[in-house]
Amino acid sequence: MAIPMILVAGIAEERLDELKKYCQVTVGPKHAGADWYQDHIQGYDGLLAANIKVDKALIDAGKQLKIITSCGVGFDHIDVDYAASQGIVVSNCPVSVMQPTAEMAFTMLLGLTRKIHIYDSAMRFGKFLDTSQVQNQGQSPMGKTLGIFGMGRIGQTLAGYARAFGMSVLYHNRHRLSVDKEREIGASYVSFEDLLRKSDYLSLNAPATPETYHVIDQAALALMQPTAFLINTARGSLVDEAALLAALKEGQIAGAGLDVFENEPHCNPEFRKLDNVILTPHAGSATKEARRNVLKEATNNLVSFLVEGVPVNRVN
Repeated sequence: MAIPMILVAGIAEERLDELKKYCQVTVGPKHAGADWYQDHIQGYDGLLAANIKVDKALIDAGKQLKIITSCGVGFDHIDVDYAASQGIVVSNCPVSVMQPTAEMAFTMLLGLTRKIHIYDSAMRFGKFLDTSQVQNQGQSPMGKTLGIFGMGRIGQTLAGYARAFGMSVLYHNRHRLSVDKEREIGASYVSFEDLLRKSDYLSLNAPATPETYHVIDQAALALMQPTAFLINTARGSLVDEAALLAALKEGQIAGAGLDVFENEPHCNPEFRKLDNVILTPHAGSATKEARRNVLKEATNNLVSFLVEGVPVNRVN
């Protein structure tokens, strides 16, 4: 059996030793764009894509492609439907990023509710805030309600953290979980409108799809409580940033924790002017453990299919 040939985009070669045990691996230049991959993908069986857009043109150029694997849970940079039409498997790596992304979402929840970013900023400027004043006090998450939009692996992990802190959990999902699963994770299903109205904290954990594009828009924000916080560790496209900025500036909601943005790596500079926002650079899965594990998972996706003929983590 011929050794599978894999083209890799956006991952350092020294991190691919495990994949090299089973496949012939070529790593694209560090700053190469989709055009370079389009010119060089001919003859490769698999594509491991971390940071390039895999569109129709690139897929058509890969006439021997059998599988495309995203190096992470997100696959919105890949034209999944077109790949399927060409008989190409698309897979992702959902398990590796589950815990760290849920950790990031809950860290943002705690940071916002306990005003950690405000205290830290004041201290760095030599100001010791008087916490006897109500405006300088945070609040406890205990007894509050966490709403989760997108109750997949990450959402379910996040629900567990919330329950450990004495929070109630509501969720809305494209498909409702079984009653047994709801009981296991301690979450109650509600309509999207009720999720917006009843959540003290609203965490977005759904994938980027045409259905979720700008799901948080002006109308959605208008339904949220003025004391509520929005947390987005999913994809920037889920939020209409112009509408969110207006809501934050006008006090329509209390604050936001944003790890993802519409035009990454660019962040709208207006967010940086607000003291009711925590900003991080798409770091939800940025732990050493997760980055090691995601490559193991991606390697397993490729090897399982190309060597053993068994597709895993398939999304199309």
